[in-house]
Amino acid sequence: MKTKRLFVFLLALFLVSPALLFCAGTKEQASTETKDGVITLSVYHYLDQTDKTTAPNFQHLVDVFEQENPNIKLSFEYGYGEAFHDKLQTMAMSGQLPDIILLYPGKRTSQVTSAGLVQDLRPYLAGHEGEFADMAMQGQGEQGEIWELPEDISITSIMYTNNRLLKQLGLTLPKTYEELLAQGEVIRAAGLIPISIANKDAWPMQSCLAGMLVERAGGMAWFDKALAGEASFADPQFVHAMDIIKELNDKQMFSPGTNQLAYGQGLDDFVNERAVYFIDGGWTVNNMVGELTDQQKTYMSLESFPDIPYQQGKSQSASATAGQGFGMNAKLSDAKAQAAWKWIWFYSGPEGSAIRQRYGRLPAYNLAEPADADPMIKKLIAFAAKVPMGYVMDSVIDAEPIGTFNINLQNMMFGTMTSTQVAQELETMVQAIGR
Repeated sequence: MKTKRLFVFLLALFLVSPALLFCAGTKEQASTETKDGVITLSVYHYLDQTDKTTAPNFQHLVDVFEQENPNIKLSFEYGYGEAFHDKLQTMAMSGQLPDIILLYPGKRTSQVTSAGLVQDLRPYLAGHEGEFADMAMQGQGEQGEIWELPEDISITSIMYTNNRLLKQLGLTLPKTYEELLAQGEVIRAAGLIPISIANKDAWPMQSCLAGMLVERAGGMAWFDKALAGEASFADPQFVHAMDIIKELNDKQMFSPGTNQLAYGQGLDDFVNERAVYFIDGGWTVNNMVGELTDQQKTYMSLESFPDIPYQQGKSQSASATAGQGFGMNAKLSDAKAQAAWKWIWFYSGPEGSAIRQRYGRLPAYNLAEPADADPMIKKLIAFAAKVPMGYVMDSVIDAEPIGTFNINLQNMMFGTMTSTQVAQELETMVQAIGR
């Protein structure tokens, strides 16, 4: 299995266009030298540079940091989507990791975090642990190590709702899955999309819907057993969750051609009021702050998916995880390590968190709600405070089985695989790697 994985990622390195793997942005080529008293740090970051909201917001953070720290220069390479993870895998295998790396708290970047390639941040963080949400301070390594300092609490399964359209159509927020399905015909008859979601990149259906449905179908106790190998992802609970996704697709509840729609189209359809519901993560509020009008913000709400048949999990639950954050290369010298920590603390600590909160994020660092916060930010904070939270699948299952599972969800929706086959293949792959 390891030989096959090595071959796949080395092949990807040669076949994927450099423009897809990363963009140099406005930064210069990385350097490992200190020149004229300036320490240059190479950084590999997950960012879509074409995003008209997120990219300039991030650049603002970089500019503020470099103005406050003129002796530190950050030199970026950017990746996005699966190309980011493929490139990171190749960097890890070749021993060419940059000084600072965007990492995930779970298994998504375990090829780096579980291999001794990055530093444990606890010595730098000592004394500040209580300033973060409890979820963000959960150990990421076997001995409780913190490999990356989470930038936010990432809620991945929010059902954004256009209450103006609901009222116009004579509908109310559904309390049950059956009620939601029944609304589909009315919504489609009005020329609208029932549930906007764009799944060309394959991960949204998994991250924003499947994990939440698995927790609803089986409950957290069963989910924990499945992760520990005491239950199976081929069990009826998991298959039931897959059946719901298949039925939603077959009954035309999703965006037409959802598996051909690039990520971003789902938000665009919702903002332009072509969709009544929109399923995505809390990070989308970052875009909504700038793209929704003041009037729209009065009738757009953040809701939980309705209760499903035979539900064993908690009502109103959403999938969530401590967010990604920056970690540092284990090989850094003392001077460079201290400089790297300055960026990591700036970004996920009080100053960077306050900036990102104003842009619509839900920081892992504990901050009071700003009195002048945008209405959508206030709604996100309120949603996070009231909903039970379950697992995001790609934070608790290894990258290789999750990558296959993402594609198999598409295959199931196309009708080339059954729910049972999708569940069984995931279980087989998880067993092969070892839980």
